[in-house]
Amino acid sequence: MKILLSCSGGMSSSLIANGLEKEGKKRGIDLKVQATGTENVADDLNNADYDVVLLAPQAVYRRKVVEEEAGNHDVKFVMIPRTMYNPLAVGKLLDLVNEELAK
Repeated sequence: MKILLSCSGGMSSSLIANGLEKEGKKRGIDLKVQATGTENVADDLNNADYDVVLLAPQAVYRRKVVEEEAGNHDVKFVMIPRTMYNPLAVGKLLDLVNEELAK
């Protein structure tokens, strides 16, 4: 599974990205997470295939643009709930991603 994880600048999302990859490894899921800033989502989607785009809660002001870009590339979009944007909640976040991908 390939995830594009976007936040305002791409910095705080690297903690979540690392946590998701570790959680995936614990579960036996081949998981790659790319952290990026919202301004780079279009380029990232043009340069690689992703299964889902996650948007950090602090970047809600860019939701429309990021969600549209994901849709243009036939990639699922998930707005991360505030309670799951935390390295201690990556298990719940991965569960949410799996639920969305199963729809």
